Amino acid sequence: MITEKILNQLEYFKVLEYIRRYAQTDNGKDNIDNLRPFNSIQQILINGEFVNEAKDILISNDLPPIDYIPDLNTVLSRSNIEGTILQQDAILEILRLAVISRKVNNFFKSLEKAHPLIDEVIDKLYIDRYIEYNINSVFTESGDIKDNASAKLGEIRKEIREKEHHLRKTVGKILKQYSSDAIVQDEYITQRDGRTVLPVKANYKRQVKGLIHSESATGQTVYIEPEETLELNNEIISLNFAEKREIERILKKLTKKIGEISYELKISLGIIAEVDTYFAIAKYSIEIMGAFPQFDETRKFEIIDGRHPILIKKLGREKTVPLNIKFSKNNLILITGPNAGGKTVVLKSAGLLSALVLSGIHVPVNPDSNFRFFDSILVDIGDQQSIEEDLSTFSSHLSNMKNIVDGVDENSLVLLDEIGTGTDPAEGSALATSVLITLQKSGAIVLATTHHGSLKLAANNLNGFENASMEFDNENLMPTYKFRQGTPGSSYAFEVAERIGLDKKILDLANQYLDPNKSKIENFLSDLEKKSADLKVKLDKLEIENTRLKGLTNLYEKKVEKLEKQKKEILEKTKNEAENYLSDVNKTVEAAIKNIKESNASKEVIKAEKQNIENLKQKTKKIVPKKIELKSTNDKPFANGDYVKLKDTTTYGTIEGVNEVKKTATLIAGVMKMQVKLVNIEHAKKQKQDNKPENNVYYATSQLDSYRLDIRGKRPEEIDFTLIKFLDNAYSSGVSKVEVLHGKGTGVLKKTVHDILKAHEHVTNYYFEKIEFGGDGVTIVELM
Repeated sequence: MITEKILNQLEYFKVLEYIRRYAQTDNGKDNIDNLRPFNSIQQILINGEFVNEAKDILISNDLPPIDYIPDLNTVLSRSNIEGTILQQDAILEILRLAVISRKVNNFFKSLEKAHPLIDEVIDKLYIDRYIEYNINSVFTESGDIKDNASAKLGEIRKEIREKEHHLRKTVGKILKQYSSDAIVQDEYITQRDGRTVLPVKANYKRQVKGLIHSESATGQTVYIEPEETLELNNEIISLNFAEKREIERILKKLTKKIGEISYELKISLGIIAEVDTYFAIAKYSIEIMGAFPQFDETRKFEIIDGRHPILIKKLGREKTVPLNIKFSKNNLILITGPNAGGKTVVLKSAGLLSALVLSGIHVPVNPDSNFRFFDSILVDIGDQQSIEEDLSTFSSHLSNMKNIVDGVDENSLVLLDEIGTGTDPAEGSALATSVLITLQKSGAIVLATTHHGSLKLAANNLNGFENASMEFDNENLMPTYKFRQGTPGSSYAFEVAERIGLDKKILDLANQYLDPNKSKIENFLSDLEKKSADLKVKLDKLEIENTRLKGLTNLYEKKVEKLEKQKKEILEKTKNEAENYLSDVNKTVEAAIKNIKESNASKEVIKAEKQNIENLKQKTKKIVPKKIELKSTNDKPFANGDYVKLKDTTTYGTIEGVNEVKKTATLIAGVMKMQVKLVNIEHAKKQKQDNKPENNVYYATSQLDSYRLDIRGKRPEEIDFTLIKFLDNAYSSGVSKVEVLHGKGTGVLKKTVHDILKAHEHVTNYYFEKIEFGGDGVTIVELM
């Protein structure tokens, strides 16, 4: 079980608040507030797929027509009680529910692509045009009761209007008379207690016959209902009561109709809230470029490019450092490194991402990440001191440790921050080692942080343990917040102290009191980190070179294979042509000899046969293969107007300008204009266009060693040659579809890629990848 306290420590509810803002309905907001990790893997996967479908709809279409709807469950329940009369506002909200239910149903039915999970839910929406008609026949668009809501109401209101008109005329005459005599305060009439009165000056009140209703605050004005209008006012008030009774009758009738279908309307209210919830999560997923990871039981727990959701909200995606962590053979990872280096963020990221995923919520990770179903997440993070319970920090940590050890099993995720602190270092380290060994043997996934050097050594020697660290920039004395798995890290206490400006004398004095063995270990770890960083740079370079050599090897193997195949085809073709040729020669010569013999070698026959033999010679010349001239590169300098070819591609173009300083050239290739390095081009001869097809042998210029090109982080002017070469290699290798990973960023790189694709002769179509596999950060390219 994952408790509310732990979810609060992981800041789970902050993320729910972000999602809640996207919900439209009150019930949808409540659903999000009540989201908690599910108890079954099936429910997790279903909810994750629901959100996938919602994202697909948002990206491909428009928003579903869900508008604000309050929680109408109580109102609908009351409508089913005999004699209940719902107020006008409540009935109008129910009308809104019915209309939205119908529109949402129509929206999803109109979609071309099927969405099985959402479609199944939408089929349960209650559609009732009759109740819409009944309510609309009573109310105007502004929400008032129509005059023709019933025949009786129409008659009552007509009579009210007639009597009010008569009343205004009567009062008007009286007012005009009293005004000329200066009896009234002003020339206006007003209402008191629903009755029409005159504002009479107090000193003239006895001159006006009628009923006094009230007087002004100053006492200068008395409001009198003239006796001439008493009966007329009474009739109007009586009619108003009749109007109210008729309206109540109409509303009671409507309430009864609503009560008859209240159960179905409740179902629709719940379904709309459910869909509203999925789309709110989908909108949040699009905001954070989120995805739903895999739950593959054959794979280990692995987070790829994971980011803390709250840091994304605070700093933006580009400024957050991605977390890559994988549990392979070991199930306990011990993280070390400097203070403020990001160790606690790693723990909270793993915990928060897991809690959100277990709730069916998309998170900012690569979709290839693999999560586990955790029954419980057990946490000991932060200062646990409690004054109320009279517990010190160490006592609270021990109390948490006991609860964690008692509750842990193989389906638990355990997160321990600064284990072993708060007491004597030697004793704290020993206790921490014992607890970690116990947790490791339970089979749980454990992430722990520490500064104890002895724990680093223990993690290096114990089975199931693995060291990890937070990277530190030695040159700038700054943490990089990058997680490195496999090697322990130094605490860099002295370096950090120096960076924040602590007096050097204090640091020198501290060095004198530092345990020599401790100093040796820290220096060793610091040196190890530096060497590890240098080695990583070299390995990256070697990996790139290895990839290049692998590509060349594949290229030459492909070329040799193709040449051998072409050689066999040419030999076979030549053999067949030679045999046919010899057969034709024999037939022609034999016919000539026979003809000469039969005609006694007349001049005409000899001349004719000579012509036949001449024709045979001409035919012989045609089948003799032409010499193939191989183009060779030379050291001739490049100049404006030179016709050149991009090396290892099938792309040709004309040089528009040369920059000798940067060793680059501006190349015009068809409708494309690009900057290329001089070393990547070679002189070429312009190919003559001929309408007649030639039996030219085509040699593949490259071999594709990957179906994906990653150009993230490159500048737009750097990618022209790389992308064109990649497309040409793919086309030459017979590949029909490739991927270009350009990321989202500012969109400039994406636009450059699409401009090149639009102009490339071998590209037939291109479009963005599905959102769960990268969305508009990846472009799929189809080749002819």
